[in-house]
Order: sequence, then structure tokens, then C-alpha cells
Amino acid sequence: MRVEKNPWIPIADLLSSVVLVLLLLFIMAVIVPRFTQETQKREAISQLQGALHDYEVKGLVKVHMESGMLEFTDVTFDNGSALLNDKSIPVIKEVASILIANMDKNPKMQILIEGHTDPAVVSTTVNKGGYFENNIQLSALRASNVRGYLLQSMGDVYVTRIGIAGYGETRLKNKVDKMASENRRVEIRMLWAD
Repeated sequence: MRVEKNPWIPIADLLSSVVLVLLLLFIMAVIVPRFTQETQKREAISQLQGALHDYEVKGLVKVHMESGMLEFTDVTFDNGSALLNDKSIPVIKEVASILIANMDKNPKMQILIEGHTDPAVVSTTVNKGGYFENNIQLSALRASNVRGYLLQSMGDVYVTRIGIAGYGETRLKNKVDKMASENRRVEIRMLWAD
């Protein structure tokens, strides 16, 4: 007795293989770019940490590897002021050179500069470094001033890739002493556009 082969079994195997290949391609398209971006972020923050080591030892900056964030610990501001202190300018120039190298290598890399304040009430007068009527505006002006110094060193090519945010007193670092200078700070985060 002769057994005839069923032509549908090889077609079903072929379709299963096609579905499996498509599933693998989808996974590669979704996961690999995120993995690559995370690797690029770690590499950039590691370069920052290496280049800023002396400043970190002096207590001027703190590089947070886990969050990919650079905190200017001594780019502190006087109460009611958005002016950077003189110690911060060399740090910002060093950061700018590292950001240029990384942003050129990673075209989707963007920077967010976050400004923070203590909860002191500001008056609606022209203060040191600009005009503002509340802590949100003051913190945004602090971030804007750091952005301005970065762009002086980096050039206008990066204008659209560096943003600012002002959080006022909503994210206090020192909640015990709310008026502590460490609450008047700026943080830089590296982000990747999708």
C-alpha cells in the first residue's frame, strides 16, 4: 500500500518558520536599539565620570552612573539668584567638550538641564541674573544660564538638542534643612529621542 504525502504539512512548517523569523525581527527592532542606547548612555556617563574625577573629589559635581545624571553640587546659587558661581565655569566647559564628542557620535542623544531651588519666597523684582516672580521661573532661569554657558563652549549646532526644565522647590534634595544650598542646584540628564 502506497502512502501519499500530505502537501499541507510542509506548507504549515514553512509558515511557522516565517512567523518565527518575523517575530525575531520584531524583537530585534524593539530591543536592540534600547540596549544600544543604554550602552551609549553608560559610555557617555562613564566618560563624564572619568573626565570630571578631580571636580568630583573637590565636591563640585557628582556623577550618578545608575540614573545617567550629572549633578552640579557646587553650581549652587545665592538665594534668589540665577547667576552661576565662578567655580562652575571650568566644570561646564569640561562637560561641554565631553557632550560634544558623545552627541556627535550619537545623533539621537539629547540633554535636559533641570534647575532647582530652595523654598524661599522670591519677590517680583529684577534679581541677580534675571527677572522672575516665583521659584519655578527662578529654577528655569538657573537651568537656562547653565545651558547658555554650555552652548558658548559647544556652539549653536546643539541648540535644538539641549532643553531645560525648572522644578522650583518641588524636588528638594535636603528635606531636613529646606534652605540648604544643595537645594539650589542644576542637574544634567542624557536622553535619547525615539
